[in-house]
Amino acid sequence: FGERRAILDGNVKRVLARHFGIEGFPVDKAVETDLWRRAEMLLPTRRIETYTQALMDLGAAVCTRRNFRCGDCPVRTGCVAFRTGRVDELPAPKPRKAVPQKEAAFLVLLRQGEVLLEKRPPAGIWGGLWCLPETPVGEDAAGYCAQRLGMETANIRLLAPFDHAFTHFKLRIHPKVMRVRRIAPRAEQSGRLWLSLEDALQAAVPAPVKKLLRALGEMV
Repeated sequence: FGERRAILDGNVKRVLARHFGIEGFPVDKAVETDLWRRAEMLLPTRRIETYTQALMDLGAAVCTRRNFRCGDCPVRTGCVAFRTGRVDELPAPKPRKAVPQKEAAFLVLLRQGEVLLEKRPPAGIWGGLWCLPETPVGEDAAGYCAQRLGMETANIRLLAPFDHAFTHFKLRIHPKVMRVRRIAPRAEQSGRLWLSLEDALQAAVPAPVKKLLRALGEMV
């Protein structure tokens, strides 16, 4: 409508961020406030329509996100990003969210060349797949085996922890290899399966379990 007002779309934000060397992600409140202030300071007193259209076209056709054409830019001599060689760095990209990390201990229970697998509940992570028994990292593994699995174990061997990435978090797995000396009758129940390492690798197991079993097979 011909009013003397600033505009700040994505293209204009990029032009201003590069021209003035403004750090930070343009959508952040403090950065956006600074961009609005500078956009208003630059407003001409006449021909506002021509200026606004030219500013948008500059960002859309010359000062583009990639394949920018600084040689064709009419205001490159005053551009901080051009003078300092930081055109490809400004404006800053959207910061990545920190991925939460969880931890768990996987118990590799061995008996006569076989390993114990447990079937996961239908719902949740790895639902319905066969997995190694899992405990919190700080829990006593031998005590867990005795109380929950009815097994007497020995020879705990800690393997190097490794990470497995999910969509929304990262799981750090701490493998604990244990020899099973004795099994109480109640330990032999449905939902648990003893398999050789070769057969376990062919079973429906999650990727990190397969990775762990494969590494274990190379050590024995």
